[in-house]
Amino acid sequence: MKFKLCVCDLDGTILNSESRISQEDLKALLKLKEKGIKLVVATGRTELQIFEYLALLETDTPVITCNGGVIKYRGGGKVIHRSVFGPGSVEKIVNHCFENNIDFLLYTTNFVYHCPGSERIKFFIEYNKTAKPEYRVPIKCTDELPKDDPFGDVTKILIHDNVDMIPDLNSKFNADGSLTIVTSGKDLIDVMPSGTSKGNALVMAAKELDIPISEVIAFGDSPNDESMLKAAGFAVAMGNAKESIKKIADFVTKTNDEAGIAYALKKLVF
Repeated sequence: MKFKLCVCDLDGTILNSESRISQEDLKALLKLKEKGIKLVVATGRTELQIFEYLALLETDTPVITCNGGVIKYRGGGKVIHRSVFGPGSVEKIVNHCFENNIDFLLYTTNFVYHCPGSERIKFFIEYNKTAKPEYRVPIKCTDELPKDDPFGDVTKILIHDNVDMIPDLNSKFNADGSLTIVTSGKDLIDVMPSGTSKGNALVMAAKELDIPISEVIAFGDSPNDESMLKAAGFAVAMGNAKESIKKIADFVTKTNDEAGIAYALKKLVF
């Protein structure tokens, strides 16, 4: 099969269960460039949380972050797309979280903000303890949000709670369809502006790179990857993927702890 672009989810796909890239997968992903195939990372995380991985992968292509809410080149590079929340929508959800003692993070351009006592932020605090200074995630408490426009720069709200609350969130805050609410993992709910998806972002990234969708291969494992896998010319589900994701895939590879990306690339591309 002929592919010119490989789009990969990060957590549960490129990263193993220890949040690392296996040497076998890294070698295979770097080999893409040798074969003239471009690599795009597509993640629910903000760019602030993936600098180390982008450096290892030597990416020079647009990066899809916040589930497609932001598409831009690394660092201070060109911004291709940025989703924007409607007036007051972030504040309403944040107030709801505070009133109901719900753990949440706010992703912005320069910081990851956490509510006081957040359990989820501990994941990044632990990461920062061993990360090189240039890769550490810049963290602040919501008490430190800008006073003049506290929510104007928010690109995604991450709620750390039971995903069964998604219908309730849709009922309370998304009756007008102004939001996209999906799960990106166990007890993780991503709240973004309407129309935000990895699938839409893949189409925009492919257009930016002047590559036909038919020549795109995509890898994913979670419900927030579904739109991306459906949009790609060829879809690969990880062995650790949800069954619903495996059902829409053209190929199911090994798990993220078994170098599933390398296995699939050797079977399908190299």
